[in-house]
Amino acid sequence: MMRIIELIVRFKEYVVLCVLVAMSFLLMTFGNAAKLRGFRIILISGVGLLQESLAWLPNPLTILSDNAALREANYRLSREVAQTRRAVAENERFRSLLQFRDSADYVVLPARVVGRIMDKSRYYLTLNVGVLDSVVAGMPILNDRGLVGFVFSSARHNAIVQTILDKDTRIAAKIERSRVNGIVSWEGGTALYLTNVSKTEDVKEGDVVVTSDYSSRYPADIIIGRVVEKKDEPTTLFWRLRIEPAVHFPSVEYVFVGLQPPDEERLMVEDLLEKRLKKGDGNRENSTRARDAIREANRLNREASKEAIKEAERQAVRDSIKNARERQNAPKDSTEEN
Repeated sequence: MMRIIELIVRFKEYVVLCVLVAMSFLLMTFGNAAKLRGFRIILISGVGLLQESLAWLPNPLTILSDNAALREANYRLSREVAQTRRAVAENERFRSLLQFRDSADYVVLPARVVGRIMDKSRYYLTLNVGVLDSVVAGMPILNDRGLVGFVFSSARHNAIVQTILDKDTRIAAKIERSRVNGIVSWEGGTALYLTNVSKTEDVKEGDVVVTSDYSSRYPADIIIGRVVEKKDEPTTLFWRLRIEPAVHFPSVEYVFVGLQPPDEERLMVEDLLEKRLKKGDGNRENSTRARDAIREANRLNREASKEAIKEAERQAVRDSIKNARERQNAPKDSTEEN
């Protein structure tokens, strides 16, 4: 019975059509309209009531088409929402970049990141500006969040940026709150370290680290990051300060080039000093190795001398014992001859 009802519901249009066709044949068979008027009224009313009672039942074919249309509309609306969110995020990012450009104390050139080169010890970016845009090696790179790096090399239309996430990073920096100076370096990973800060200095977790006035490559007071860990190492006189960079490098898309080349003479002098210091460290290391080798040789000579003295003493004891035995045996031999 249920299956019959399901079939009637599923094909209700065809059932109604068959009923109407049958009624038509009946009407054509019985041609007396006066006699069939009452039956016609009852039949039409019954069909109307039947259609009204079955109108709430869904049509499977209509459901399928409606579902397909709803899915398409949902996909279209999802894309529009995603595009709207992306446009809002880009609008906010561009607004912050424009505010930074307008508030900068020096001339900056906007640029877009078009490539990335990275390994365990270096992180480079490729920009869509170059020498034709007045971009030369040594210029600072930054964005609205903070310091990114500097121009390592430039061609006609592109430039390579060496970020601060580099094993050669050495940045003259300071604590913004207490004006304590130090050197920012990178030791791998995503964190930076502020070194050469004495344990007597005023440093707290959460302090903002910026470039100092002593930096020969970067303008002063550019945000580098924030102190997130202050570690006391008992073997040194300095704090070990871990810094979280202000710039999130994996998401960098737009930067600014500071159109102010560094002081070449100052850079040359500082590079010569750094090379001399490294050479002095190498000489000290070589002299230390030489002293260690001399000490080891002297130790071996002393041990060899001690061993030779002991062997000589043992030989002397053996010789004295042998001579004593020979003297004891000599009288006996002469007595036997007599």
